Amino acid sequence: MRIRPASLYRNTFFILGCGLLLYAFYCLVAYDDKSHVDVHRRQKHLYLTVSKDRLSLIGATDAVVFHAADIADGPLPDAKDRRSNQRYVFLSMETPHNSGFHAVPLNFFNWTATYLLSSDVVFKYGVYFLPAKVAEEKGFKFTVSGTVVHTKKSGILGFISNCNTSSKRELALRELSKYMNVTIGGKCASNRDNVNLCPSGQDCTSLYSDYPFYLAVENSVCKDYISEKYWERLSVPSVPIVMRRKVFESITIPPHSFIAMDDYASPKEMAADLIRLEKAYAEYFAWRNGGWTAAPWNAPGYRNGYCRLCERLWEENQEPKVIPDVWTWFKSESQCEGADFVKNWIGL
Repeated sequence: MRIRPASLYRNTFFILGCGLLLYAFYCLVAYDDKSHVDVHRRQKHLYLTVSKDRLSLIGATDAVVFHAADIADGPLPDAKDRRSNQRYVFLSMETPHNSGFHAVPLNFFNWTATYLLSSDVVFKYGVYFLPAKVAEEKGFKFTVSGTVVHTKKSGILGFISNCNTSSKRELALRELSKYMNVTIGGKCASNRDNVNLCPSGQDCTSLYSDYPFYLAVENSVCKDYISEKYWERLSVPSVPIVMRRKVFESITIPPHSFIAMDDYASPKEMAADLIRLEKAYAEYFAWRNGGWTAAPWNAPGYRNGYCRLCERLWEENQEPKVIPDVWTWFKSESQCEGADFVKNWIGL
Protein backbone atom coordinates (compact mmCIF):
# COMPACT_ATOMS: atom_id res chain seq x y z
CA MET A 1 0.00 0.00 0.00
CA ARG A 2 1.49 3.32 -1.02
CA ILE A 3 0.98 6.40 1.13
CA ARG A 4 1.34 9.32 -1.22
CA PRO A 5 2.03 12.67 0.50
CA ALA A 6 0.65 14.60 -2.46
CA SER A 7 -2.77 12.98 -1.96
CA LEU A 8 -3.76 14.61 1.32
CA TYR A 9 -6.97 16.34 2.26
CA ARG A 10 -7.76 18.51 5.26
CA ASN A 11 -9.51 16.90 8.18
CA THR A 12 -8.98 16.14 11.84
CA PHE A 13 -7.95 12.61 12.66
CA PHE A 14 -5.12 10.42 13.87
CA ILE A 15 -3.13 7.56 12.48
CA LEU A 16 -1.95 4.38 14.19
CA GLY A 17 -0.44 1.13 13.03
CA CYS A 18 3.26 1.46 13.69
CA GLY A 19 2.27 3.50 16.73
CA LEU A 20 1.85 6.79 14.86
CA LEU A 21 -0.59 9.50 15.92
CA LEU A 22 -1.36 12.40 13.58
CA TYR A 23 -2.34 15.27 15.85
CA ALA A 24 -5.15 17.22 14.12
CA PHE A 25 -4.08 17.67 10.57
CA TYR A 26 -4.78 15.73 7.41
CA CYS A 27 -6.90 12.93 6.06
CA LEU A 28 -4.89 10.81 3.71
CA VAL A 29 -5.55 8.76 0.61
CA ALA A 30 -3.73 5.44 0.36
CA TYR A 31 -3.51 3.33 -2.74
CA ASP A 32 -1.44 0.65 -4.43
CA ASP A 33 0.07 1.95 -7.68
CA LYS A 34 1.61 -1.47 -8.54
CA SER A 35 5.13 0.01 -8.55
CA HIS A 36 6.31 -1.86 -5.46
CA VAL A 37 9.41 -4.03 -5.45
CA ASP A 38 9.39 -7.59 -4.12
CA VAL A 39 11.35 -7.82 -0.88
CA HIS A 40 12.93 -11.26 -0.42
CA ARG A 41 13.56 -11.00 3.30
CA ARG A 42 11.61 -10.70 6.48
CA GLN A 43 10.77 -7.14 7.39
CA LYS A 44 8.59 -5.33 9.86
CA HIS A 45 5.18 -4.28 8.58
CA LEU A 46 4.89 -0.66 7.50
CA TYR A 47 1.20 0.11 7.67
CA LEU A 48 -1.14 2.72 9.07
CA THR A 49 -4.67 2.55 10.42
CA VAL A 50 -6.86 5.54 11.11
CA SER A 51 -8.28 6.61 14.47
CA LYS A 52 -10.08 9.79 15.52
CA ASP A 53 -9.48 9.25 19.22
CA ARG A 54 -6.55 11.58 19.85
CA LEU A 55 -6.58 12.04 23.60
CA SER A 56 -6.88 8.40 24.64
CA LEU A 57 -4.09 7.33 22.27
CA ILE A 58 -1.48 10.03 22.67
CA GLY A 59 0.23 8.28 25.56
CA ALA A 60 0.41 4.93 23.79
CA THR A 61 1.94 5.93 20.47
CA ASP A 62 5.54 5.84 19.32
CA ALA A 63 5.20 9.17 17.50
CA VAL A 64 2.86 12.16 17.46
CA VAL A 65 2.87 14.11 14.19
CA PHE A 66 2.11 17.84 14.07
CA HIS A 67 1.38 19.41 10.68
CA ALA A 68 3.05 22.83 10.84
CA ALA A 69 0.43 24.92 9.04
CA ASP A 70 -2.37 23.51 11.20
CA ILE A 71 -0.72 23.83 14.59
CA ALA A 72 -2.96 26.08 16.65
CA ASP A 73 -1.20 28.47 18.99
CA GLY A 74 -2.63 26.28 21.77
CA PRO A 75 -3.26 23.96 23.42
CA LEU A 76 -0.54 21.46 22.63
CA PRO A 77 0.39 18.36 24.60
CA ASP A 78 2.80 18.97 27.45
CA ALA A 79 6.23 17.75 26.40
CA LYS A 80 6.88 16.84 30.03
CA ASP A 81 4.39 14.00 29.62
CA ARG A 82 6.20 12.61 26.59
CA ARG A 83 7.72 9.18 27.10
CA SER A 84 11.48 8.95 26.67
CA ASN A 85 11.09 6.78 23.55
CA GLN A 86 8.20 8.77 22.04
CA ARG A 87 8.82 11.22 19.17
CA TYR A 88 7.03 14.50 18.56
CA VAL A 89 7.38 15.08 14.82
CA PHE A 90 7.24 18.43 13.00
CA LEU A 91 5.68 17.90 9.55
CA SER A 92 5.61 20.26 6.57
CA MET A 93 5.75 19.58 2.86
CA GLU A 94 5.73 23.33 2.17
CA THR A 95 8.35 26.05 2.57
CA PRO A 96 8.69 27.99 5.85
CA HIS A 97 6.87 30.95 4.28
CA ASN A 98 3.79 28.77 3.71
CA SER A 99 3.95 26.72 6.90
CA GLY A 100 2.19 29.04 9.31
CA PHE A 101 4.88 30.02 11.82
CA HIS A 102 2.56 29.01 14.67
CA ALA A 103 4.18 29.38 18.07
CA VAL A 104 5.47 26.19 19.65
CA PRO A 105 7.52 25.77 22.84
CA LEU A 106 11.28 25.43 22.61
CA ASN A 107 12.62 21.88 22.91
CA PHE A 108 9.21 20.53 21.90
CA PHE A 109 10.00 18.44 18.81
CA ASN A 110 12.25 15.40 18.47
CA TRP A 111 12.17 14.87 14.70
CA THR A 112 11.51 16.84 11.54
CA ALA A 113 9.58 15.52 8.52
CA THR A 114 9.92 17.94 5.60
CA TYR A 115 11.02 18.16 1.96
CA LEU A 116 14.58 18.84 3.12
CA LEU A 117 16.96 15.95 2.59
CA SER A 118 18.53 16.85 5.94
CA SER A 119 15.24 16.09 7.75
CA ASP A 120 15.00 13.19 10.16
CA VAL A 121 12.28 11.88 7.85
CA VAL A 122 12.17 13.00 4.21
CA PHE A 123 8.56 13.93 3.42
CA LYS A 124 8.67 15.32 -0.08
CA TYR A 125 6.68 15.52 -3.26
CA GLY A 126 7.65 13.17 -6.05
CA VAL A 127 10.04 10.25 -6.39
CA TYR A 128 13.73 9.43 -6.18
CA PHE A 129 15.32 9.34 -9.64
CA LEU A 130 18.11 6.89 -10.42
CA PRO A 131 20.29 6.37 -13.49
CA ALA A 132 19.09 3.18 -15.17
CA LYS A 133 22.44 1.47 -14.58
CA VAL A 134 22.21 2.06 -10.83
CA ALA A 135 18.62 0.82 -10.81
CA GLU A 136 19.65 -2.38 -12.61
CA GLU A 137 22.50 -2.96 -10.16
CA LYS A 138 20.00 -2.72 -7.30
CA GLY A 139 17.68 -5.18 -8.98
CA PHE A 140 14.91 -2.65 -9.64
CA LYS A 141 12.63 -3.17 -12.59
CA PHE A 142 11.78 -0.13 -14.67
CA THR A 143 9.72 0.73 -17.70
CA VAL A 144 11.05 2.79 -20.57
CA SER A 145 8.57 5.54 -21.37
CA GLY A 146 9.33 7.41 -24.56
CA THR A 147 7.81 10.72 -25.56
CA VAL A 148 5.90 11.49 -28.73
CA VAL A 149 6.37 15.10 -29.80
CA HIS A 150 3.70 16.64 -32.00
CA THR A 151 2.93 20.04 -33.49
CA LYS A 152 2.35 22.62 -30.79
CA LYS A 153 1.52 26.20 -30.14
CA SER A 154 4.38 28.57 -29.51
CA GLY A 155 5.78 29.56 -26.13
CA ILE A 156 5.23 28.72 -22.46
CA LEU A 157 2.04 27.72 -20.62
CA GLY A 158 1.43 28.14 -16.92
CA PHE A 159 -1.47 28.25 -14.47
CA ILE A 160 -0.86 30.63 -11.57
CA SER A 161 -3.04 31.62 -8.62
CA ASN A 162 -0.45 33.38 -6.44
CA CYS A 163 0.23 36.73 -8.09
CA ASN A 164 2.64 38.16 -5.50
CA THR A 165 5.38 35.69 -4.63
CA SER A 166 8.49 35.92 -2.49
CA SER A 167 10.58 34.79 -5.49
CA LYS A 168 8.99 37.53 -7.64
CA ARG A 169 8.20 34.98 -10.30
CA GLU A 170 5.57 37.35 -11.67
CA LEU A 171 8.20 40.00 -12.53
CA ALA A 172 10.36 37.48 -14.35
CA LEU A 173 7.41 36.24 -16.42
CA ARG A 174 6.24 39.74 -17.25
CA GLU A 175 9.68 40.61 -18.61
CA LEU A 176 10.02 37.29 -20.46
CA SER A 177 6.65 37.86 -22.15
CA LYS A 178 8.08 40.93 -23.89
CA TYR A 179 10.22 38.66 -26.07
CA MET A 180 8.10 35.49 -26.51
CA ASN A 181 4.62 34.12 -25.91
CA VAL A 182 3.92 33.36 -22.24
CA THR A 183 0.34 32.15 -21.76
CA ILE A 184 -0.81 32.41 -18.15
CA GLY A 185 -4.11 30.89 -17.08
CA GLY A 186 -5.91 31.14 -13.77
CA LYS A 187 -6.25 33.95 -11.27
CA CYS A 188 -3.08 35.72 -12.42
CA ALA A 189 -3.87 35.67 -16.14
CA SER A 190 -3.02 38.95 -17.87
CA ASN A 191 -5.65 38.18 -20.51
CA ARG A 192 -9.17 37.91 -19.05
CA ASP A 193 -10.02 35.21 -21.59
CA ASN A 194 -7.46 32.94 -19.91
CA VAL A 195 -8.74 33.21 -16.33
CA ASN A 196 -10.90 30.11 -16.88
CA LEU A 197 -8.56 28.43 -19.34
CA CYS A 198 -8.52 25.45 -17.00
CA PRO A 199 -11.76 25.42 -14.97
CA SER A 200 -11.51 24.14 -11.41
CA GLY A 201 -11.76 20.38 -11.15
CA GLN A 202 -10.89 19.67 -14.77
CA ASP A 203 -7.91 17.71 -16.06
CA CYS A 204 -5.95 20.12 -18.24
CA THR A 205 -3.05 17.83 -19.10
CA SER A 206 -3.85 18.11 -22.80
CA LEU A 207 -3.35 21.87 -22.64
CA TYR A 208 0.22 21.42 -21.40
CA SER A 209 0.84 19.00 -24.26
CA ASP A 210 0.01 21.76 -26.74
CA TYR A 211 3.00 23.90 -25.69
CA PRO A 212 6.71 23.12 -25.93
CA PHE A 213 7.35 24.55 -22.45
CA TYR A 214 5.43 24.84 -19.18
CA LEU A 215 6.03 26.79 -15.98
CA ALA A 216 7.26 24.86 -12.95
CA VAL A 217 8.58 27.95 -11.14
CA GLU A 218 7.81 27.86 -7.40
CA ASN A 219 6.31 30.63 -5.29
CA SER A 220 9.36 30.29 -3.02
CA VAL A 221 12.81 29.17 -4.11
CA CYS A 222 14.23 27.02 -1.31
CA LYS A 223 16.79 24.26 -0.99
CA ASP A 224 15.42 20.80 -1.96
CA TYR A 225 11.89 22.17 -2.55
CA ILE A 226 10.18 20.97 -5.72
CA SER A 227 6.39 20.83 -5.58
CA GLU A 228 3.61 19.26 -7.63
CA LYS A 229 4.14 22.02 -10.23
CA TYR A 230 6.94 19.80 -11.50
CA TRP A 231 6.07 16.29 -10.31
CA GLU A 232 2.47 16.11 -11.51
CA ARG A 233 3.43 16.88 -15.12
CA LEU A 234 6.38 14.58 -15.65
CA SER A 235 4.52 12.61 -18.30
CA VAL A 236 3.51 15.52 -20.53
CA PRO A 237 5.55 16.12 -23.73
CA SER A 238 6.53 19.59 -22.61
CA VAL A 239 9.74 20.89 -21.01
CA PRO A 240 9.52 22.37 -17.48
CA ILE A 241 10.81 25.90 -16.95
CA VAL A 242 12.24 26.43 -13.45
CA MET A 243 14.00 29.34 -11.79
CA ARG A 244 17.18 28.03 -10.12
CA ARG A 245 19.17 25.10 -11.52
CA LYS A 246 20.92 24.30 -8.24
CA VAL A 247 17.65 23.32 -6.54
CA PHE A 248 16.97 20.61 -9.12
CA GLU A 249 20.53 19.37 -9.32
CA SER A 250 20.74 18.99 -5.53
CA ILE A 251 18.08 16.26 -5.53
CA THR A 252 19.28 14.47 -8.66
CA ILE A 253 16.66 15.41 -11.22
CA PRO A 254 17.80 13.93 -14.57
CA PRO A 255 20.16 16.34 -16.34
CA HIS A 256 18.95 18.03 -19.50
CA SER A 257 15.32 17.39 -18.53
CA PHE A 258 14.44 20.98 -17.57
CA ILE A 259 15.43 24.55 -18.40
CA ALA A 260 16.35 27.06 -15.69
CA MET A 261 16.01 30.82 -15.87
CA ASP A 262 19.45 31.24 -14.34
CA ASP A 263 20.97 29.38 -17.31
CA TYR A 264 20.62 32.73 -19.10
CA ALA A 265 21.93 36.21 -18.44
CA SER A 266 18.59 37.90 -19.14
CA PRO A 267 14.96 37.25 -20.16
CA LYS A 268 15.80 38.40 -23.69
CA GLU A 269 18.58 35.84 -24.02
CA MET A 270 16.35 33.09 -22.62
CA ALA A 271 13.48 33.92 -24.96
CA ALA A 272 15.77 33.79 -27.99
CA ASP A 273 17.01 30.33 -27.03
CA LEU A 274 13.54 28.97 -26.24
CA ILE A 275 12.24 30.16 -29.60
CA ARG A 276 15.14 28.31 -31.23
CA LEU A 277 14.41 25.18 -29.16
CA GLU A 278 10.77 25.08 -30.24
CA LYS A 279 12.08 23.25 -33.31
CA ALA A 280 14.48 21.01 -31.38
CA TYR A 281 13.23 20.51 -27.84
CA ALA A 282 12.82 16.71 -28.15
CA GLU A 283 16.38 16.42 -26.83
CA TYR A 284 15.00 17.28 -23.38
CA PHE A 285 13.07 14.00 -23.34
CA ALA A 286 16.02 11.71 -24.06
CA TRP A 287 16.27 10.81 -20.35
CA ARG A 288 12.85 9.11 -20.57
CA ASN A 289 14.08 6.60 -23.14
CA GLY A 290 15.90 4.38 -20.65
CA GLY A 291 18.58 6.62 -19.18
CA TRP A 292 16.79 7.31 -15.90
CA THR A 293 14.03 5.75 -13.83
CA ALA A 294 12.25 6.19 -10.50
CA ALA A 295 13.15 4.00 -7.54
CA PRO A 296 10.28 1.75 -6.38
CA TRP A 297 8.36 3.58 -3.66
CA ASN A 298 8.87 0.83 -1.05
CA ALA A 299 12.52 0.01 -1.74
CA PRO A 300 14.77 0.32 1.34
CA GLY A 301 16.67 3.59 1.16
CA TYR A 302 14.03 5.25 -1.03
CA ARG A 303 10.94 5.34 1.17
CA ASN A 304 9.24 8.69 1.61
CA GLY A 305 6.62 10.27 3.85
CA TYR A 306 4.68 8.15 6.31
CA CYS A 307 6.31 4.94 5.08
CA ARG A 308 9.73 6.39 5.88
CA LEU A 309 8.48 7.60 9.27
CA CYS A 310 7.25 4.13 10.18
CA GLU A 311 10.53 2.68 8.95
CA ARG A 312 12.48 5.02 11.19
CA LEU A 313 10.33 4.14 14.19
CA TRP A 314 11.34 0.50 13.75
CA GLU A 315 15.05 1.33 13.76
CA GLU A 316 16.85 0.12 16.86
CA ASN A 317 19.38 1.79 19.16
CA GLN A 318 18.33 5.34 18.30
CA GLU A 319 19.95 8.20 20.16
CA PRO A 320 17.61 10.58 22.03
CA LYS A 321 17.12 13.88 20.23
CA VAL A 322 15.43 17.19 21.01
CA ILE A 323 15.33 20.12 18.55
CA PRO A 324 15.90 23.37 20.48
CA ASP A 325 13.98 25.67 18.09
CA VAL A 326 12.28 23.95 15.15
CA TRP A 327 11.41 27.14 13.25
CA THR A 328 15.00 28.39 13.43
CA TRP A 329 16.17 25.02 12.12
CA PHE A 330 13.57 24.99 9.32
CA LYS A 331 14.35 28.49 8.08
CA SER A 332 18.11 28.03 8.31
CA GLU A 333 18.15 24.66 6.52
CA SER A 334 15.76 25.78 3.76
CA GLN A 335 18.01 28.66 2.63
CA CYS A 336 15.05 30.32 0.92
CA GLU A 337 15.87 33.11 -1.49
CA GLY A 338 14.14 36.44 -1.79
CA ALA A 339 13.74 38.56 -4.92
CA ASP A 340 17.42 39.33 -5.56
CA PHE A 341 17.88 36.88 -8.43
CA VAL A 342 14.85 38.08 -10.38
CA LYS A 343 15.64 41.75 -9.80
CA ASN A 344 19.18 41.27 -11.10
CA TRP A 345 17.98 39.09 -13.97
CA ILE A 346 15.51 41.66 -15.28
CA GLY A 347 17.82 44.61 -14.56
CA LEU A 348 16.00 46.35 -11.72
